[in-house]
Amino acid sequence: MGTNASVLGMLTTLLTAGALTAAAFAQQQPPPQSNSEAHGAQSASASAKGETPQQFLAKRAGEWTRTIRFVGQPGGPGEPFSGTAKISAIGGGRFLLEEYNDVVFGRPITGTRLFGYNSITGQYEAAFTGTTSPAIIMLRGTSTDGGKVVDYSGESASGDGSKFTLNVRVRQVDDDHIVMSFSMTGADGKPNTFQETSYARKK
Repeated sequence: MGTNASVLGMLTTLLTAGALTAAAFAQQQPPPQSNSEAHGAQSASASAKGETPQQFLAKRAGEWTRTIRFVGQPGGPGEPFSGTAKISAIGGGRFLLEEYNDVVFGRPITGTRLFGYNSITGQYEAAFTGTTSPAIIMLRGTSTDGGKVVDYSGESASGDGSKFTLNVRVRQVDDDHIVMSFSMTGADGKPNTFQETSYARKK
């Protein structure tokens, strides 16, 4: 019972926004590569295929099933929970909007996430909201492989007002599978993963 309560406490902070994240974009066309080394590194994979980072990420649009697992809990991983997500390309393909619906410990949870790639700064950006918190979590991320793996981070606050760094890794396994991992930076400066959400595209 205590474990369930602590996990739900994490949800209130973390699912404040949610997790797949997808990704899309603040600018339809990226600036010339010479203007931004960061942009050049992040778009290398997509460029090799003749795609912008936005076009690469926009392919995630569609209907998905979600499997949520809490890890690093006392007693080992608990039972997985399930949900669904709809990811839509909006703003002329510049952004991705994720709308998810889950049931965790018998409790319905819904949320909305917005993902983008800002070609001016060469950074990925995201905003997470959800029914478990009144906050909007703002995240910025980087990638070294054109968006296949994006590491986001942002500052948030717990119920007592103390601040912490939330890390979210979005990894595209293939066109039909995505894994999103959530962690918090510990006192040792290392990330401690506490949730993983797997996405499978509906056929």
